[in-house]
Amino acid sequence: MSWITSNQSYGSHYKRQFEEEKKKSQSQKTEQQNNLYEKTYNILNRNDNFNKRNQNIRNNPKPNVQKPEIKSSQYPTNQYNLNPQNQYKTTTNPINEPKINIIFDPTKIITSKVGLQNLGNTCYMNSCLQILIHCPLFIYKFIESAPEFFKNGIRPTPISYRFYELLLNISNEQNTYFSPVDFKDSFTSLHQEFFGNLEHDTQEFCRFLLQDFNRELNKIENPSSYKKEIKMNNKKQMFIDYQNYCNMKENSIITDLFIGYFSYEFTCQCNNKDYNFSQFLDIPIQFPKNSTITRYKLNELIYQNFSKTESIQSNENCRSCRRKNNLRQNMKIGKLPQILILSLQRLNQYFNIKNESYVHFDEMLDMKNYVDNELGNNSLTKYKLFAITNHIGNLNTGHYYSYIKINNEWYYFTDSKVVKNNPDYDSNQVYTLFYIRLNS
Repeated sequence: MSWITSNQSYGSHYKRQFEEEKKKSQSQKTEQQNNLYEKTYNILNRNDNFNKRNQNIRNNPKPNVQKPEIKSSQYPTNQYNLNPQNQYKTTTNPINEPKINIIFDPTKIITSKVGLQNLGNTCYMNSCLQILIHCPLFIYKFIESAPEFFKNGIRPTPISYRFYELLLNISNEQNTYFSPVDFKDSFTSLHQEFFGNLEHDTQEFCRFLLQDFNRELNKIENPSSYKKEIKMNNKKQMFIDYQNYCNMKENSIITDLFIGYFSYEFTCQCNNKDYNFSQFLDIPIQFPKNSTITRYKLNELIYQNFSKTESIQSNENCRSCRRKNNLRQNMKIGKLPQILILSLQRLNQYFNIKNESYVHFDEMLDMKNYVDNELGNNSLTKYKLFAITNHIGNLNTGHYYSYIKINNEWYYFTDSKVVKNNPDYDSNQVYTLFYIRLNS
């Protein structure tokens, strides 16, 4: 009896537990169904609202709103027979023919003392533009050749055309200063990194500007069709082949005046030598690392940049020993340009510091100790200083201004202000130096 009684009580316990779990399961299913019903209702409701909105749109269509017409003068690009592969696509020709046909004296430009208005931290642009405006070699060639590119329509020339307009306004003797807003708008439309009112590096701006001139005023209509064919020969012949290759791709007033060539010599551990070459628009002058010296001579800095030997790891097997060894690299100048730009590398973006060392420079500069004599064609190595760009401030904020020599007299250009003043030849603010090669 005791066993039967206990067994009955044990069975009744599990029966109650089973009924409780059954009720709990039913309640959970009911809750899930309710949630599903609610989600389905929301979806149907949204679809219904969406259908009603579409019906309202169909019943009440929006009126046709005409988009504002962009004036063609905002984008001064030539559009007669554009190369379809060109990346700058335009649809109008805003060039004013009478303005192109205006004949004006270049001497009025290179001797002008007209300032450029600061449009909001645009001193980096103004200082570079003033130097190009007052560079006789460049201005004479630009005025002579640029209008032909505006007319023939080989490719768009927005930067060159705006610079041409700028020269016309500069030549007006009634202006004491001029606003280069149209030039800046065209430049920033091609180079978005210069958009807005942020501060920028004048050396970087100058490189971009010269590259734009080189691309727009290039006499070679289809430069991408030429292939690089340089045979492994003696050093001089390799350099001639490299120059011929470059001349087939680019031929402009920029290549005539500003382009120079670096010559690289690589020496393997087996003493086998190999060579390479590259073009440059300016020569970056590095300051010695971890140096306590606070005063330098310009010639000393140039010598240190071209006399040092760097060790690099080769990515290819040596033609002599067939091994990937460490190479010793030496750099010299293969060919000097007519206009030499020396860019002092004062700003260190990585460490966020500016080198405040004093640099002494002279008006006369001889580059004969830095050229590769094995390549020849470097008999003219003497230069005369005609312009300087200075930077005052630190890496984050500062101001650029220029000194330019006009009719053997120095003038100080700082945005809209122009006064006669001599530069300091021993300065911790000198940033970029512009030299013209002498013919004898």
